[in-house]
Amino acid sequence: MNTNSVQKLTRLAMLLALGVLLNYAEAVLLPTALIAPGVKLGLANTVGLIVLFLYDDQTFLFYGFLRVLMTSLFTGFGFNFLIAIAGFLLASLMVILVKSWKQLSIFGLSMIAAVFHGVGQIGMVSWLYQSIYMVNYLPILIVSSLMAGLVIAKLSQQVLYRVEKVIA
Repeated sequence: MNTNSVQKLTRLAMLLALGVLLNYAEAVLLPTALIAPGVKLGLANTVGLIVLFLYDDQTFLFYGFLRVLMTSLFTGFGFNFLIAIAGFLLASLMVILVKSWKQLSIFGLSMIAAVFHGVGQIGMVSWLYQSIYMVNYLPILIVSSLMAGLVIAKLSQQVLYRVEKVIA
């Protein structure tokens, strides 16, 4: 293994640890069920956006899958894992597709990821509970996702700006 691949692996391991920690901390320490069930800021998605912009699409997908898998080790598998993985997969595929068009900024990509994460979760919940009525919750998730996507994009943009200054 050459020095560059060891450095990349080390950076990704640290980013993964940070993403899992942020996800777990938000789930445990910052319950947002008072706003609406299932609505949260998604601080760990900041790390995901950073990985998306610093590395390639495959690394972004692998990082995201590992983050969902490792977070599930702490929060439990079962329906939670299925809901999380459905949201992750749909959001990630949409972001990679739209990113390839090179038309949107980090803000647009973050909002698309947030919205489609919610859509994927609602789709999985509807399937698991065999109830199409779960789609009635989509407007709440879409509005909160757009707001969260803006906040996450701003945080990610600031981190990327500082990282690029250090790397350059």
